[in-house]
Amino acid sequence: MFRNYNESDRRELKKMILALYSEDDYGESMSGEKIDKTIAELQHFPEKGTITIFENERGVTGYAITIFFWSNELGGNVAEIDEFYVKPEWRNKGIGTKFLDYSANPGRRNVIGLQLEVTPTNKRALDYYIKYGFQESKNKQLYKRCRRSVK
Repeated sequence: MFRNYNESDRRELKKMILALYSEDDYGESMSGEKIDKTIAELQHFPEKGTITIFENERGVTGYAITIFFWSNELGGNVAEIDEFYVKPEWRNKGIGTKFLDYSANPGRRNVIGLQLEVTPTNKRALDYYIKYGFQESKNKQLYKRCRRSVK
C-alpha cells in the first residue's frame, strides 16, 4: 500500500501536490519548479526524507512527503510529515490512518515521534489528527524567510 516515489510517479505526484494546495490555503503558492526541486533534493539526500506514494490495486490514492530530523529535546528522530494527501475519492477509507501507523513504527528510521502542521481553518483535518493522538505543542512555532524561494 505504501512505497517510495519513483520517477514514473512524477506526473501524478505533481497533480496531487497542486490539488492539495488548491484545496487548502497554505499561504504559499506551489509550482512545478518547487516540486521538481523537492524531488531532486530528496533523491540526492535521501537521509533528509522520503516521498511516499499510496496505492492499491486501482492505482495511486495519495502521497506524503516526510522529513526526518534529530531532536535533542526528545532524544531521537522525529518524522515531520510535511505534506499528506489522500485523493478525495479515497478519503474515509482508512488510508490516512494506515499511513500514520506506518510512519509511527519505531523501526522506521528509529522514529521517536511524529510532527505535522495543519492550517487552522482545516477543522476536518485538525479533528482527525487530534483523534489519532496528535496534540498541540506547548511551544509556538515561528518562521522567518531568509530568501525568496522559486515560484
